[in-house]
Amino acid sequence: MLSKIDVPIPVFILHWNRPEECLKTLQHFLNQDLPLEISVLDNSSSPKNIEKIKTSLPGEVNWIQLLENKGWGGAFNIVLQQWLDDGISDYCIISAHDTLLENQCLSMLIDAMESDKSIGIICPEYGGKSSNLPRFSPIRGPRLINNIAPRQYGEVEYVDFAHATLLVFRKDCLKKIGVFDKRYFAYGDEYDISIRAKKMGWKVAILWGAIITNPITASSKPVINYLLARNTLLLAKVHGGFISSWCRAILMLCRFPLTLCQQPSEKPVVIAKFLGLKDFLLGRYGKPPIDSLS
Repeated sequence: MLSKIDVPIPVFILHWNRPEECLKTLQHFLNQDLPLEISVLDNSSSPKNIEKIKTSLPGEVNWIQLLENKGWGGAFNIVLQQWLDDGISDYCIISAHDTLLENQCLSMLIDAMESDKSIGIICPEYGGKSSNLPRFSPIRGPRLINNIAPRQYGEVEYVDFAHATLLVFRKDCLKKIGVFDKRYFAYGDEYDISIRAKKMGWKVAILWGAIITNPITASSKPVINYLLARNTLLLAKVHGGFISSWCRAILMLCRFPLTLCQQPSEKPVVIAKFLGLKDFLLGRYGKPPIDSLS
């Protein structure tokens, strides 16, 4: 490490009904070579899953129980605001409940932020086998550019947004830009906070060689397609304006019949995306309509 960190860095791991994966993630954090204050933030899991994880929770890990599912940003905002108000660490780490970290991942990330005070948000490399570069434009939305030229180990690269599997925030950055926008609920708020940071003069970066994975996360559930459709339109409106959001909405509508013709089995996905588009036009944000998507 370049810099000695004496103050424990708060780590908040958001858990929802995945006790086995979360316990494995906790062990990966406990194996890191940094002083950490680790808390599991439970987003109103089932009583059975709460009991399962609490029974095996390491003694040095804090437990924070939420009584309702507040989504990704809404849940993290509670602890992030407490850290901004009362915390003494310059940095804070948030993570999904199924994140697996390679050795020295966190110390590499903190060293990078210590070396470059202009970085407000940083994330590790995802996967480690093929490099993906985060890019954003209001009409095309957030995306990952695949098959880019290999980067050097330890290289810091400024990007359009940091992926939210694991994020490190600088306190001065969040004090300036604010916490997550709760309108997104999930799948969108992580892009928005990075874009806001860049607009206010902070750098957002990825650190190549600091590697994490979360191999079980991939999913194409209708609720995720709903959120991505609605929230990428909101991103287009907030960060590109009215015309950008309408251009994206028109492109989305044009794809629906094509998808149904080529892949009839994708009908639930198309319906979910259509509902997301409709709710965007009606200004309905926050928690998705689960009953309509099941």
